[in-house]
Amino acid sequence: MKTAATVGHGMHLWVRVTTDAGITGTGECVHGGTQAIAILQYLEQKLIGRDPFAIDAIFEDMRRSHVFDGGTGGALITALTGLEIALWDLKGKALKTPVYELLGGKFRNKIWMYCDCEVDPGMDFDEIRQVVDGVLEKGFTALKIDVDIGAYSDKKQPLDMSERVLQLSDGAFVKDRFNYTAMQREHERMIQLVDMVTRAAGKDAAVAVDVHTRLDVPSAIRLVQDLAPYHLMWIEEPVPPENIDAMREVKSHS
Repeated sequence: MKTAATVGHGMHLWVRVTTDAGITGTGECVHGGTQAIAILQYLEQKLIGRDPFAIDAIFEDMRRSHVFDGGTGGALITALTGLEIALWDLKGKALKTPVYELLGGKFRNKIWMYCDCEVDPGMDFDEIRQVVDGVLEKGFTALKIDVDIGAYSDKKQPLDMSERVLQLSDGAFVKDRFNYTAMQREHERMIQLVDMVTRAAGKDAAVAVDVHTRLDVPSAIRLVQDLAPYHLMWIEEPVPPENIDAMREVKSHS
């Protein structure tokens, strides 16, 4: 496997764990910013002196030691994810064994890869076809697009679902990214994007979509039902994955 391109994507946080034997493991937190840094600094003292091979025990101890006992999201899990990856990296180096061997070994020699391609909300069919053609020319037979990129306002400005804001009682504004009802034009734009991409791909590539956990249950159900005719590979995270009841409800209507 070779790197096709190296592209920056915002600020990333990395964790390094070093043993007294001088072996270092590195893990990626992706997001979390200063919050994840503060949590890691808090957890650091609990890690010193532990057996670095006891990865599951360390992870559960630290997950349960935080004020949000047993939490499944936010900066806490971001921090723990980077820490866990670093411990696996360290263990593989110490044992001189690839981590995939420690996790059960190789299952297959080849995997079907998809291209996560960027489709902008203002693209017309010809522009989308250029993007899809570029993916196919690279040899991919599957691709994924983000559909939570909104519609257009009356002023032709894209309405990005990830940038919606909520005004709190004290007047402050915060990003309101989850559990909201899609406007009619947003719903129609999501369907339109999928329609254009699948038409551009034809029978040469399978298509999947990502919703990034944005929708409430009724909006998610409506979306998956209206996308059924396109025979997608999957619809990723229409609602937050840790909300098992919501995921079950959406699945039961798909």
